[in-house]
Amino acid sequence: AAAVGLPEQRGVKIAIDEVNAKGGVNGRKLEAVYEDSKCNPKDGNAAAQKLVNIDKVKIIIGGTCSGETLGASPITEANKVVLISPSATSPDITKAGDFVFRLAPSDAYAGIVASDYAFKELNAKKAAVISESTDYSQGLRRVFKENFAKLGGEIVADETYNSEDTDFRTQMTKVKAANPDAVYLVPQTPAKGFLLVKQLKEVGFIKQLLTAELIIGERNLIKENAADVEGLIGVEPKFDDKRTKSADFLAKYKQAAKEEAQFPFHTAAAYDIVYLLADAISKFGYDSEKIRDYLYSINDYDGAAGKVTIDENGDPIVEYSIKQAKNGELVVLK
Repeated sequence: AAAVGLPEQRGVKIAIDEVNAKGGVNGRKLEAVYEDSKCNPKDGNAAAQKLVNIDKVKIIIGGTCSGETLGASPITEANKVVLISPSATSPDITKAGDFVFRLAPSDAYAGIVASDYAFKELNAKKAAVISESTDYSQGLRRVFKENFAKLGGEIVADETYNSEDTDFRTQMTKVKAANPDAVYLVPQTPAKGFLLVKQLKEVGFIKQLLTAELIIGERNLIKENAADVEGLIGVEPKFDDKRTKSADFLAKYKQAAKEEAQFPFHTAAAYDIVYLLADAISKFGYDSEKIRDYLYSINDYDGAAGKVTIDENGDPIVEYSIKQAKNGELVVLK
């Protein structure tokens, strides 16, 4: 998931450089120690153990993926280390611990938004789901299926694939035979998502496709694969790139990275996290319990990703946008 993780890392670095250029926090510079947790629980756990036990950090920004965040949380919780993610969305993270936070909203909401839109706006009565066997994807799959059935819809096909798979024709054939009104695609990475869309087109599937942020967040690939993704509808956290703080961040990111920000909400959230942590440290020192309490008090914080409030579970209260790919661009539907 480097397609998401590297832009987030750049967002973190831009914020750290800005804070340090102004003298740091309480006269000390911020320093980041980076680990690659490879979008899986095992490496997330190993990365957290190294950061906590060897580097002696009291705060970890991450993970990018839900699996690695859930893998890290037992270590951070046991050691009273703050773990705060810009993009991990599994519903299981809500109960992962008292020191676990995120600025990305839970899939418990995203799956409901997608299934509501499919049933109520697209008038889809039969739906199929194709999902990757990861914590993130399975969280969305579970919520979508449950809510779609609750609304009165029928799930006529429910296909999963492993992360290393590249040929999905078996799943595609089953989905096509089930004749759904719409298909909900839940990949873990953009590359797999675009492959899924392409192979569905190749088998002649022409019904409505819906997805989460992993495909529509990769703005460059939307442009490059315009014909394949034409008409695709995606749900992602609401991000208004015209807001002053958001536009300013995007301009800084483009200058630093020499390209447009991919997954702009999550990249901006990584940037915001640094500023939230810097503010907490400046007020309460490098004390993880006081930083934890500060994060629970966040109410209507106005950052680059938008306004955010943290609830009693460490989850943000954030709105969603529903967008559709048209001629290589994303158009807001709702």
